[in-house]
Amino acid sequence: MTMRCLRRTSASKGYHALLDFDGTVAPDDPTDRLLERFADPAWRTIEAEWQAGRLTSAECMQRQAALLRVTPRELGAAIRTIRIDPAFHGFVAFCRRRDIGVTIVSDGFDRVVGTLLRRARLPVRFFANALEWQGGDRWRLALPHRRDDCRTGAANCKCAHGTWGDGRSIVIGDGRSDFCMAARAGYVIAKGALADFCRAHRLPHASFETLDDATRRLAEWLDLQADGAASAASPRGRGRSGARRAPSTY
Repeated sequence: MTMRCLRRTSASKGYHALLDFDGTVAPDDPTDRLLERFADPAWRTIEAEWQAGRLTSAECMQRQAALLRVTPRELGAAIRTIRIDPAFHGFVAFCRRRDIGVTIVSDGFDRVVGTLLRRARLPVRFFANALEWQGGDRWRLALPHRRDDCRTGAANCKCAHGTWGDGRSIVIGDGRSDFCMAARAGYVIAKGALADFCRAHRLPHASFETLDDATRRLAEWLDLQADGAASAASPRGRGRSGARRAPSTY
């Protein structure tokens, strides 16, 4: 496996993986866990309004963050108990071998993402919402990556962090905040609501449960792209449409 990956490094150049954080890199959905522990129960009503499409994610996240009642020390201690998928180290190492960019795009809290990546010693670029302490046990959510032209009113416009149209962006995620990216990606590796979305819209994708699965699905898809490009470049393959797609999971 390692030898095969090394031989195909150059063929992977230019690809970029965009990963959701809550539910994907951190499978226990840390934003929900923190809200369950430290926020007024009204956060669930707000969540239901968002899921029903009556609130944008920007409105949802800011209202929920305002319900938090926790000191910075208590919050930091709680964040340190959250786990990331142990296979994320292997995923990042695989992408580095294959010269694939890796970016985390999160609709959650920057304090969570930054703390957990530092603890894991993973220098991965990320974009998330800024949870700002207001003194005592009060918080507000700033949205440095919100865009007025975002079609979904996202708190963090995830599409703004990718390059679309060339088929070289790979999206890995599990929820509604990933739908817009998935519709524009070259390939999607999905679970949960995102997998349902891909099936409903017949988007090329593979399913995963852990990031070990995601690494295997990505390797398979990249190898198919490399094989298709090599076939198209050969005298016998000229005139064909190019790289093949991995089978979709419907």
